[in-house]
Amino acid sequence: MPLSSLSERLMGTTITISLVHEQADNLLRQAFDLLKELEFRFNANSTESELMKINYQAGIAPVKVHPDLFELISLGLEHSLAPGSHLNISIGPLVQTWRIGFSDAKVASPEEISSVLPLIDPCFIKLDSIDSTVF
Repeated sequence: MPLSSLSERLMGTTITISLVHEQADNLLRQAFDLLKELEFRFNANSTESELMKINYQAGIAPVKVHPDLFELISLGLEHSLAPGSHLNISIGPLVQTWRIGFSDAKVASPEEISSVLPLIDPCFIKLDSIDSTVF
């Protein structure tokens, strides 16, 4: 059996998967279909993603999310709140001041940084495991 490969630009990078299998083409397509679904759910840079729906409703209303996203946020929040942790899953507004990964990337000003610091405290994230909502 020959090696089959497929590459696609997803999640801000090029992903290449290579397989040796008699149904490699079918398996590669299934793998990329799943990656596209996950990108839609978890993408912090897409206005259409499920994650961005949470950001748009921040401080306004809880958002019901897919169990996979709820689990990822729960795990990230647990680690963000752990004593001595350097992880902060709510850092998006700060990162966006630099526009990292975009064509208009820049150095953020001290004023821009100061203005978003109150928004990046993971203690503000509230999870409801019964309804699978994030607020």
